[in-house]
Amino acid sequence: MSRILVNWNLRSVHHDYDKLSASVWIRCMQLIPYLKNLGVDSTINDPFGPAEIQIFIRNQNKQAQKLARKLKKQGKYIVFDIVVNYFDEAENIDGPAGTSAEQVSECRRMVESANLITCASEFIRQRALAHHDNVAYLADSISRHHFRFRKKSADFLKKPLKAIWSGVSVKTGELAKLYPLLSDRGISLIVISDQRPDLPGPFTFVPWSYHTFPQAILEGDICVAPRKLDNPYNRGHSIFKIGVFMTQGVPALGSPLMSYEEVIGKADAGMICDSEQDWQQALDSIMDDRGMLQTWSEKSYQAMEPYTTAKIAERYTELFKKALKS
Repeated sequence: MSRILVNWNLRSVHHDYDKLSASVWIRCMQLIPYLKNLGVDSTINDPFGPAEIQIFIRNQNKQAQKLARKLKKQGKYIVFDIVVNYFDEAENIDGPAGTSAEQVSECRRMVESANLITCASEFIRQRALAHHDNVAYLADSISRHHFRFRKKSADFLKKPLKAIWSGVSVKTGELAKLYPLLSDRGISLIVISDQRPDLPGPFTFVPWSYHTFPQAILEGDICVAPRKLDNPYNRGHSIFKIGVFMTQGVPALGSPLMSYEEVIGKADAGMICDSEQDWQQALDSIMDDRGMLQTWSEKSYQAMEPYTTAKIAERYTELFKKALKS
């Protein structure tokens, strides 16, 4: 069978992942070698080359819109990959985060040229269906080649219990609200971030780097992932924030985000916390019974197998084959 050729249209390219948008290495760069093993060859920013399938990631401005229209007229198959819910305006979420009216407009213009919309979460897929009839949910994937470590079962019995969180520093507002619940129980906190955030008490700060992130994850006993769900921006987030921890056997406590329930709830691999009382009960439970963490650790590792890059690459390949037959 002849090989499939796809071209990835990116706004920026860098082989140092510390200098690249996280969504680009998650949803493009790390997939490429796995796709190659499945008969899919990739080029980057070569839109007028031989690739019949053209994928746009984090690339929806006027230049991208113009390029997508031109390529479609030439008979190319246009895939628009959406990693954020750009269908609803929601500005100034957790500081500068959110989606502007301009981004919503850009997204909808790109959708007009797309043959297929791929989405990083089921929530975004459902929103996309209101604007396009060919939409697929392709989860963010976690490479077991890179996130290759495994939390040791005996580590969960050590004191003090260590909560761990990872994300950009401007999004620590919700973590700050959780801090008193951790502090009151003697639970220490590790924060992996781009820079040291402002939190109401002592914590261990670990600078984020693609290369050191997998090892740093093992320092925590429980990932905490609180999120406000009163806006469509946060509700669209993917599994990745907790998935990297679960992949290495560090279970998670998270807000009732659709994507968190997808990996925690179905596998009973942690706990969904919908209120302050839920957080208190969850923290008290694991303080009283560290064996819960050991059980959750094994279930977390197993629950993430369908989300490994190897498995998600198979789904991409299936979609590409279907596209070429259409």
